[in-house]
Amino acid sequence: MKTPPALREGVKNMDYQKIILVGNTTKTAQINQPEGKIVYTDFTLAVSRTKDETTFFPVRVFGKLAESCQTLKKGAKVLVEGKLDVSEYTAEDGSKRMSFRILADTYRLL
Repeated sequence: MKTPPALREGVKNMDYQKIILVGNTTKTAQINQPEGKIVYTDFTLAVSRTKDETTFFPVRVFGKLAESCQTLKKGAKVLVEGKLDVSEYTAEDGSKRMSFRILADTYRLL
């Protein structure tokens, strides 16, 4: 079955981003509920590429999914799916910096 030309054009112009990580939480997740705002939870996921090489990813989860993060204890093995959030800021010394965070769409305890 051939893909219609209009659909092929749409796919060429569409961007897609998905990050999937498996690692261990570095501390017990804490729920944050700012007054009048959406509930969120932040935690850090340690992902080991080799025995001597580990990368730490900050993760943010929103809404009902954030409330379910109460079960995430330090050292829990977790699969996280989401997208990369990039923020730019100016450091105290005036230099431009970037920070990265995973905005989780879903997570699973393994």
